[in-house]
Amino acid sequence: MSITTSTFFILPLNQFLNNAKNISHLKQIHALFLKHLPQNAPHHFFDRLLFRVLHFSAEKSNLYYAHKLFDTMPNCSNCFIWTSLIRAFLSHHTHFRHCISTFAIMHQKGILPSGFTFSSVLNACGRVPAVFEGKQVHARLVQSGFLGNKIVQTALLDMYAKCGYVCDARDVFDGMVDRDVVAWTAMICGYAKAGRMVDARLLFDNMGERNSFTWTTMVAGYANYGDMKAAMELYDVMNGKEEVTWVAMIAGYGKLGNVSEARRIFDEIPVPLNPSTCAALLACYAQNGHAREAIEMYEKMRRAKIKVTDVAMVGAISACAQLRDIRMSNLLTYDIEEGFCEKTHIVSNALIHMQSKCGNIDLAWREFNIMRNRDLYTYSAMIAAFAEHGKSQDAIDLFLKMQQEGLTPNQVTFVGVLNACSTSGLIEEGCRFFQIMTGVYGIEPLPEHYTCMVDLLGRAGQLEKAYSLIKENSTSADATTWGSLLAACRVYGNVELGEIAARHLFEIDPTDSGNYVLLANTYASNDKWERAEEVKKLMSKKGMKKPSGYSWIQRETKGQYQEEARCLIVSAS
Repeated sequence: MSITTSTFFILPLNQFLNNAKNISHLKQIHALFLKHLPQNAPHHFFDRLLFRVLHFSAEKSNLYYAHKLFDTMPNCSNCFIWTSLIRAFLSHHTHFRHCISTFAIMHQKGILPSGFTFSSVLNACGRVPAVFEGKQVHARLVQSGFLGNKIVQTALLDMYAKCGYVCDARDVFDGMVDRDVVAWTAMICGYAKAGRMVDARLLFDNMGERNSFTWTTMVAGYANYGDMKAAMELYDVMNGKEEVTWVAMIAGYGKLGNVSEARRIFDEIPVPLNPSTCAALLACYAQNGHAREAIEMYEKMRRAKIKVTDVAMVGAISACAQLRDIRMSNLLTYDIEEGFCEKTHIVSNALIHMQSKCGNIDLAWREFNIMRNRDLYTYSAMIAAFAEHGKSQDAIDLFLKMQQEGLTPNQVTFVGVLNACSTSGLIEEGCRFFQIMTGVYGIEPLPEHYTCMVDLLGRAGQLEKAYSLIKENSTSADATTWGSLLAACRVYGNVELGEIAARHLFEIDPTDSGNYVLLANTYASNDKWERAEEVKKLMSKKGMKKPSGYSWIQRETKGQYQEEARCLIVSAS
C-alpha cells in the first residue's frame, strides 16, 4: 500500500471513530484497520481508538478490551491516554489495584504524570486502601512539583484519611493555603471514620461554607458511634437531607435497638420507597428481632418493584432464619436464582445459615459447595449448620479442612465446633478443641464457649468438673451456662449442685419461670416432693406460671399462607 493510499485509508477511519455509537462499531473499525494495516501504522490511530473505547468503559468487558488494546501500544508516551486508562480503572471497584499498577508502569517508562493522574491514583490508594503505595505517590508528588496543586492536595489528604492515617491527613490539611469545602469535608470525614468526633465537630464548627455532604458526614459519624442525641441535633437543623443521611439515621437507631425511632425517620422521608432506605429499615427490623416486619418490608419492596440490594436480601434471609419459615426460604432462594438480587459472597453465607435454620442441611451444603471463594465466615456458618443438625463428625472434618486451607478460626468458629462435640458427647475432642482455642490461637472464651463446655461435661455426668469450670471463670458465666448445669443436675439427680445453679439463675433472671420449674423437677426426680412443692408455691406467690408449649403451624387457605400457634398441654412437673 502506498503512502498516499495509507493516508486516504486512515482519514475515513478517524471519521468513523468519531461517529461510532457503540463498542461494537469500534471493534469493527479496529478489525478493518488490522486487515489493511500499513507497514508503518500511525500511532495516533491507536491513541484515538483507545480514547473512544474508554468512553464505553462502564461495562467491565469493554474495560478489559481497552486494557488489551493498550497492551498493544508498548511505546505509548501520551500522558492523556495513560491518565484516561487509570481513571477508567477507577470507575470499577475491582480494578483499583490496576490503577496503582498502571501508574507504576507509567513511572518506570519515564512518562510525566499530570495533576489528574496523581489525583486519580491517590483516589485508588484511598479506596483499596493502600497507604504504602499512597506514600510512594506522595514522594513522587514532592519530586514532580505538583504538591501545591489544590486538587492533588485534597486527593492526598483524602487518601490518608480513608486509610485511617488522620495525623498525616491533618499535616496535609494544615499545609494547604487554599482550603475549600471539599478539603474541609475530607478532613472531617477522616476524623469521623476514626471515631474522633470531638475533632470532627471542632472543624465543622469552624469551617465556613458547608454542603450537604459535610452535614451528612457529621450525622453519619455520630450515628455510627451510637451518639444519636448529637446526630439528631444536627439532623433536625440541616437542610437538603438526602438518602445517605436517612440511611445513617435508620442504621444508627437500629444499632441501639430503637426500632420505633428508626421507623419514624423512615416515615418522614418524602419518597421512602427507594432501595437504600428500605434496605436500612429492613436490616434494622431483622437485627432487632422484628422478623415478621422485615419479611413484610421485603414483600412490599418486591410488589413495588424496588431493587433488592444485598443488604436488603441479607436482612430478609436473617429474618426468615429467625422465623424458620420454609415457604419464605424457598421464595428467597428462588428470587436470588432469578437474579432479583446480586448473589454476593455475603448473601451466599447468609443462605447457608438460613437453609440450616429452616431444616434443609442439604441445601446449605450445596450452597457451600458452589461458592467459588470460601472465607472464614463461610466455613463458620457451615460448621455451625452441621453441629445444629447433629452431624458432628462432618463439622469437625470441615474445621480441619479449614485449617489445612490456611484460614484462622475465630470465636464463632469454635462455638460451632464445641457445639458439635457437645451434641454428640465427644468429651475428649471437645476439651482438646477448647485447649486449642485458648492455647494455640489465644482466643478469650465467650460465655457461649463455656456453655458448650458445661453442656458437654454435663451430658457426660461430669457435673463437678463442669461446676469447677464455671467457678474458675465466674465472670463469663451467664444464665445459659448456669441453665446447662441445672439441666444436667436434673438428669443425674444432683440436688446440691442443682440448688447452687438455681440460686445463680434466680439472681441473674428472677422472672424466668422455667428455672423454677427445672429446680422443682430436680427435686421431684429425687423424690424430694416437699421441696418441689415449696418451689411451686414460691412460683405461685410470685405470680409465675409455667408457659405452655406451642407449635407453629403454617397452612394455605385460598392461596394465602396463614400462621397460627397451637397450644400443647405440657405438665408443669
